[in-house]
Amino acid sequence: MMTRYLNLFKFEMKNILKDSMTVVLLIYPLLIIGLGAFVLPVLLKRYGGDTPGTITAGLVMIVVFATVAPFITAALLGFGLLDNRDENTLDTIRVTPLSLKGYLIFKSVYAYVLSVNASFFSVMGTKWLSGDGYTIMGIDLFAEFTVGTVFIYALVGGLFTPVFGLFLAAVAKNKIEGFAYMKSAGMIVIVPALIVLETMQDAKQYLLGIIPIFWPVKGLLKMSIPDFLHNPADLPAWLYPLIGAAYMILLIGIAYRFFEKKVQH
Repeated sequence: MMTRYLNLFKFEMKNILKDSMTVVLLIYPLLIIGLGAFVLPVLLKRYGGDTPGTITAGLVMIVVFATVAPFITAALLGFGLLDNRDENTLDTIRVTPLSLKGYLIFKSVYAYVLSVNASFFSVMGTKWLSGDGYTIMGIDLFAEFTVGTVFIYALVGGLFTPVFGLFLAAVAKNKIEGFAYMKSAGMIVIVPALIVLETMQDAKQYLLGIIPIFWPVKGLLKMSIPDFLHNPADLPAWLYPLIGAAYMILLIGIAYRFFEKKVQH
């Protein structure tokens, strides 16, 4: 059984590496780390200075670093499934001992693992390599971002990968259309960053909760920079990732059924 899944993983990686679009998506977290660690801190200090507005801009960037990885790995999963549909691989798998359900679980799990690693290193890699690049007005924005809190975020945020990946593969007819949907859905990366704005820190923050990645992002910020995000409307920090995990597990089930219906027609 293990050999079967190992061979399947090798096959999946070959498919990813043979397509330039998916290769770019695979190395995207490295580009984010490089940009976040070496380019953006210089721009912040040169054009922002030591002001509260620069602190807000820095926090927005940190949120984007955290949300990009699950989004990109979701696109990888979605494009892989679209390839499978185009090549009629899913019809072949349906009659094998693995079954369509087993194959989708396998693809979702390995994409989730990629997402967890990419999410963790996108944030912590930026912290480790940026030095004091995110120290503004004497405050190091990354100071309380610990390995533990970021790993919790990555574990929960990674669940967004099968959610969006399965939905993307279900609604798009091919990879070109899938790429268009991905670009249109790019606001998913930006919208959670609104929680760092003062006007969105009261009960209005929960309007953002429709976007699944909001919950683990809010939990990460509450655990890491509580002094900046303190409002009577807030829940306990640990509750945000818990709600996010439950919400996204529910959405994974819905997305799976939606995709399964699409491939049966």
